[in-house]
Amino acid sequence: MCRIILGGSGGQGVVTLGKLLAVAGMNEGKEISCFPTYGAEMRGGYAFVTVVISEEEIPSPIVSRAEVGVFLNPFAYDYLKPMVINSGVIIFNSDLIRIKKGRKKGNLFPVSADTIAQRVGDKRSANMVIAGFLASKAEEFPNLITPFPALKSLQESLPVIFPDKENVVAINRKALLSGYDAARSHVF
Repeated sequence: MCRIILGGSGGQGVVTLGKLLAVAGMNEGKEISCFPTYGAEMRGGYAFVTVVISEEEIPSPIVSRAEVGVFLNPFAYDYLKPMVINSGVIIFNSDLIRIKKGRKKGNLFPVSADTIAQRVGDKRSANMVIAGFLASKAEEFPNLITPFPALKSLQESLPVIFPDKENVVAINRKALLSGYDAARSHVF
């Protein structure tokens, strides 16, 4: 079972990222739980999503400890990071979150998600950069981030997440691949 906590603010695509992971996991025949929590504000309010991906039945959608943390803003990082287990993987948007020097790095991965997304053509696709990066890290940490949808499943799920929006799917596919490639080339 892989428990993932995603955090950011409204408008950063945290809920969309959770949906993508859920749909891709379902398409692979996995058991899925996707539980979004967000403030009343449309943009700028908090947005958190827990996603559980499992080969077996999931006993509860409530996550108090996670193997993976994905954080898109400083508030989410500070507030939710303690939920990630000590050996867990934390991926964060380094364009918005600064980590103090001297902190334990471990499985902590900064990703210039906004910068990479801007290069792809739309800063709003930073969440997909993170998704691609996470898919790569799942291959690198198979004992910790498993089961996790394959990159191909994530790509194939984009039209479900963005129906009738071919141009949006195309940009998000580029962002997904850019995040995956950044993790592979260690340029993030």
